[in-house]
Amino acid sequence: VMFMDAIQHVSRIARVIRQPGGNALLLGVGGSGRQSLTKLATFMMADFELYSITIAKGYGPAEWRDNLRECLMKAGVEDKNVVFLFNDTQVVFESMLEDVNNILNTGDVPNLYNAEDVEAIMTACKPECVAKRLQPTKLNILSVFVAKVKANIHMVLCMSPLGNAFRDRLRKFPSIVNCCTIDWFHEWPEEALQSVAMSSMTEQDLQLGDHLESTVSMIRFIHQSVSATSVDFKDNMGRHVYVTPTSYLELLSCYKSILAGKRKEVGTLKSRLETGLEKLLSTAEQVAGLQESLTALQPVLVKTQGEVEEMIVQIDKDKAAASETQVVVEAEETSAQAKKAETEAIAQDAQRDLDEALPALDAAVQCLKELKKADIDEVKNFSKPTERVALTMEAVCIMFETKPVMDKDPDNPGKKFKNFFLAAKKELLSKGQGLVDMMKDYDRDNIPESTIHKIKPLIENPDFDPELVRKASTACRAMCMWCRAMYTYHQVVLVVEPKKKLLAEAQASLKITMETLAVAQGKLKAVMDKIALLESNFNEADAKKNKLLNDTEECAARLERAQKLIGGLGG
Repeated sequence: VMFMDAIQHVSRIARVIRQPGGNALLLGVGGSGRQSLTKLATFMMADFELYSITIAKGYGPAEWRDNLRECLMKAGVEDKNVVFLFNDTQVVFESMLEDVNNILNTGDVPNLYNAEDVEAIMTACKPECVAKRLQPTKLNILSVFVAKVKANIHMVLCMSPLGNAFRDRLRKFPSIVNCCTIDWFHEWPEEALQSVAMSSMTEQDLQLGDHLESTVSMIRFIHQSVSATSVDFKDNMGRHVYVTPTSYLELLSCYKSILAGKRKEVGTLKSRLETGLEKLLSTAEQVAGLQESLTALQPVLVKTQGEVEEMIVQIDKDKAAASETQVVVEAEETSAQAKKAETEAIAQDAQRDLDEALPALDAAVQCLKELKKADIDEVKNFSKPTERVALTMEAVCIMFETKPVMDKDPDNPGKKFKNFFLAAKKELLSKGQGLVDMMKDYDRDNIPESTIHKIKPLIENPDFDPELVRKASTACRAMCMWCRAMYTYHQVVLVVEPKKKLLAEAQASLKITMETLAVAQGKLKAVMDKIALLESNFNEADAKKNKLLNDTEECAARLERAQKLIGGLGG
């Protein structure tokens, strides 16, 4: 921001540094624009270079002398116009001002250059010394170098006149005043305050509109009134209160910060108000909907409660009927289990009797399988059978009801005897393998009682033993075992047959009982299925009732909260 006062200061600084050896002492409080205007004046001057130091942590005499050496070498060796901008806030130690005083007074700092710098100075300034028709001695060359430094270096010192430190430094280092042109930076005039405030307010769109001019005037008035009050305060209290341009800039920044904060606060309140209004409208709509929902839920809830109570009555009734049916079924099951146990006992008893005869029968059948036609032919070819062979043939003839041949008795002439061997030879043994098949297929379950009666004496005969008969004939042994097995089987059948009849009757009774039990169980299952279905329906209806009840309670609670919200927001 440029205003007339700033333009005048820039002009003064530019006029001073444009002169050879021109130095300036800029006196003013902080924020008055001393450094900024110096930089602007340096920029306006062609071929002028601005040089300033940067104070960092650990900055000491060595760093300061390095900066001075660099600056002076640019002015003397490179023959450049250098503006050395130095601020009193950069004074780390007082010897820095002593070096500044020496530069202002003589253009040199004692013991500043090293051997390399001196060599560079000799090389750069020797031609100029020769051009001036001076002996190129070291002393003459250094004199030329110092003259160039003093002409090209332009010290611009920015200091504050406040406090005792400035007065002490002027007494210690008089060249600061004697060798510098003093430019006083007074407080900003009204024009400057107006321009700076207008520029600051228009940097960004603050949306002040028609209030921009009045706002700028208000800020300017505040600054000026505080400045005037500080003078009265000094007169009355004897104490200084400095109102600087920096204070004015901070006032502008503070105003913009407060404006932004207040706008944000108001925006938040506005947003809350709009949100509250929206909530009021939406809550009112929700209240109407909740009232309709609550009105619609009441009759449904009453109907569902009635259905649930009816289901409870029906379930209790069906459970009572199921209990009665279950008692009947349990009685039927007990009776069926008893009959089943009785039937199994009869069957086991009959099986035990059969198991006694079956091994002998199986042994006889096995012997018949081993019996060959040659064995039968061997028996058939007996001319005079032994007693045990004849006894066996008699037993076989009795079993097949073959009548004996009446033959002459050699021991009793004139008498005849029953020759079963001859009859067997003609009727049975002559069939060979067919006889074996006949014995295998014999109907052992229907042996006539007369046959059993006839063969009984033979069975009881000690000589009719398979092992004894075996000595006479292997074939006869098998036939003897078969006859004895048939007799034993018949005797067992006589005992087992009544048990079989009893077993059949028991099984028939058990079947009827099991059918009755199945019918009862079916009825019980139907009743239990019906109860399960009713309980399932009851559970669904009860859950529906509970859900409706919860929905009704929640709807009522939400309605109450919504009414409270409307009352609170509208209150």
